[in-house]
Amino acid sequence: MREYYYNFLLMLQFMTRIPINKSLPCERENFKSGANFFWLIGLLIGGGQYLLYMLLIKIMPVSLTAIVIIIFDILITGALHIDGFGDTCDGFFAFKGGKDKIIEIMKDSRIGTFACISIILNILIKYQGYIILLQKKSPLLLILIPIISRFSITLLSLIGKPAKEKGSGNLFIDNVSVKEVLVNIIFAAAVGLALGLIYDTVILFITAVIITFIFNYLCKCKINGVTGDSLGANNELVVLMSLMALSLT
Repeated sequence: MREYYYNFLLMLQFMTRIPINKSLPCERENFKSGANFFWLIGLLIGGGQYLLYMLLIKIMPVSLTAIVIIIFDILITGALHIDGFGDTCDGFFAFKGGKDKIIEIMKDSRIGTFACISIILNILIKYQGYIILLQKKSPLLLILIPIISRFSITLLSLIGKPAKEKGSGNLFIDNVSVKEVLVNIIFAAAVGLALGLIYDTVILFITAVIITFIFNYLCKCKINGVTGDSLGANNELVVLMSLMALSLT
């Protein structure tokens, strides 16, 4: 039981900025087991967003509330996934170069034109998407979307192959098994059922699976696999497309 607890703390330490002042085991197996808790990391983030909404909507217009929700997500994750999204766009939209050049661009700590544009568009889509969600859909979806987007990370880790011999992404890529994916599916579905969002849960799962398979194929064409940046980018793409899908239903 202590091992599972430590692996959960490891994921909390790895995927958020929540201070975990504890030395934890960091073997490859710990990260594999820790992937069982991706849904729970999403629940904590989504729960925080929902609580913010409940507090702020009484004193702020929905537009300002949406901005605060976006800022909260960026701060609590340390912009981890958005950074991967920007780096991926920088590399994939480079006009010249093959796999090695693309990966080199993705590893560059400097932000490029496409990263800048993609991050701006990312935030704009979230802003408008959250406004539509909060006005026309259930605010409880703030809890569910981060859970299912993090399920998509486990799915991409399962179906994708490492594009690099070494990298933080390889702690999950080709390491996560069907078991971890199923655990995330079961708990995400259970949360959706508990929130009374059965139809929306189905829509979100379908969206996440489709986007993940398409993005995996794109990564395979571009860099012959996926990286840690790809995992973050996939999380962001699933969130963005989920907001779009929900706005149409």
